Amino acid sequence: MEELDGIKRKWGQRLFATGRIAASAARLATRRLLGSEGSADGELGEKLAKELDQMKGMAMKVGQIISYFDGILPEQTHQALTRLQQGIKPVSFGQMSGVIQDAFGAPPDQVFEDFETTPIASASIGQVYRAKWQGRPVAVKVQYPGVADTINSDFSTLEKFAALASLASAVDGKALVDELRLRFSEECDYEREAFHQNAFADAFAQYSDIKIPRAFPERTKTTVLTTEWCEGTDFYTFLQEAPQERRNEVGLWLARFAYQSIFRLGALNADPHPGNYLFPHDGPIVFLDFGCVRHFCKEDVETERQLARVVVEDRREDFREAVLATKMIPRPDKFDFDIHWKMLRSQYAPYSQPLFRFTKEYLQEGMEYSRPSNPNLRQLAIPPTWIWLQRLQWGLHAVLARLQAEGDFASVYREALEMPLEPLMEPPSPSQQ
Repeated sequence: MEELDGIKRKWGQRLFATGRIAASAARLATRRLLGSEGSADGELGEKLAKELDQMKGMAMKVGQIISYFDGILPEQTHQALTRLQQGIKPVSFGQMSGVIQDAFGAPPDQVFEDFETTPIASASIGQVYRAKWQGRPVAVKVQYPGVADTINSDFSTLEKFAALASLASAVDGKALVDELRLRFSEECDYEREAFHQNAFADAFAQYSDIKIPRAFPERTKTTVLTTEWCEGTDFYTFLQEAPQERRNEVGLWLARFAYQSIFRLGALNADPHPGNYLFPHDGPIVFLDFGCVRHFCKEDVETERQLARVVVEDRREDFREAVLATKMIPRPDKFDFDIHWKMLRSQYAPYSQPLFRFTKEYLQEGMEYSRPSNPNLRQLAIPPTWIWLQRLQWGLHAVLARLQAEGDFASVYREALEMPLEPLMEPPSPSQQ
């Protein structure tokens, strides 16, 4: 695989770059632990951001996730990594226009009435452009050429580390990697994303405070996605300009969307990073990017629902049975249920009291349970489905902490918890399309 506008695509290039990234991240984390944060953190963060941006794919997505999790790396590093949410160095239009040509058999100026050649955002898998179709402004996401190959290369490397991790814990590393590989591969199918985007738009159409842009199947292919154009400021501009009252309102709506997705629809959009929201000056919150959607079977939803009820209702006497129902504890005799109870009570604290404010300190408190001092970490048999629930909840909490959102999250959570399950329709298989 040749280089594409500087994107590292060869296995050796990506492996070498991954080593440099890991070394930089380790230095930053160590500096934070030792309390020696300073101006150098920003410089290291800039280097890290540029390296991740150049790799695109899975590496860039990991950088996006880290960028909004307070407490993992120094604050100046977090600020540098936020640039990944919109991209740093775009791929040239000459390369990207070829993707549209291959998808539709015609160049962009024939597929669309007008097409702006400068991208408005560079994401982990593709770039977004503004265009016009049927007289209306549209957003067109075009996939990087060969990005699916880089994802497969990254996962081939990850599989080796996962096999080693499985030797020292109850975690089935291969199953987790297989799950992640499948989800990331699905993100490369923009027709699947269009289906999900319209399904979520229908499911939340009754809420005037939520806007999900419609996708247009007529101008969507596997590597090109066309949706409604929506105006709005980005998350960090909103953070600087919005009064706390508005931040609180937004926080409640983000939570409502997340938990109704799980408990009402049995599906979730597992990529809640700040770059996937827009905030119009006068209008609903715009939810973007439905590439990473995970569906859950009824049994998984009801098991999670029961465990959540036990924790938020402070029913310690029912906790053991609810945890065992998750099938995450292969050796109950080796498991410390008291520590696990404390961990989940902390995690569900926002939904156990009538008024709660999300803060950086709250996130850091939760992270303490992920340290090696927690004896349960080696005893957990993590099902692949669980990682998406955790990614959604911790990702949501990280965004809410950035907002310093305060409100009655318990009522929002309870509302979703009591909704009957009406599963979101799954996209047809390729053979049915």
